[in-house]
Amino acid sequence: MKWRADRDGNVTIDGKPTVVDMVKGAVGVAKAAAGIGAASTEDYQARWAICMACDQHDAGRCRTCGCFTGAKVRVARESCPVGKWVAVEAVTTGGQPCCGKRGNSDNPVSDL
Repeated sequence: MKWRADRDGNVTIDGKPTVVDMVKGAVGVAKAAAGIGAASTEDYQARWAICMACDQHDAGRCRTCGCFTGAKVRVARESCPVGKWVAVEAVTTGGQPCCGKRGNSDNPVSDL
């Protein structure tokens, strides 16, 4: 096992996110689902398309950071670990779910 800390004090093990990183990500996803800190529809759809075409995307997860990409693309403050998309300003949804109605099987991103 190889531990590494960056300048901000974020620690990774073998280049993968720690449990703390995953919990922070899950909190961001929950907030976005509640309409807080969500990326705009245009941003998350563009991010999703980039992830789907990326060679690091595998079975719904990013091989680089380990995140579930369908969830990560929804959170405004998140960014791609290999620099293909950046954090954006959050939109205000008035407390509505960030990405429209749920269960639309034509768009896997909206099924979260």
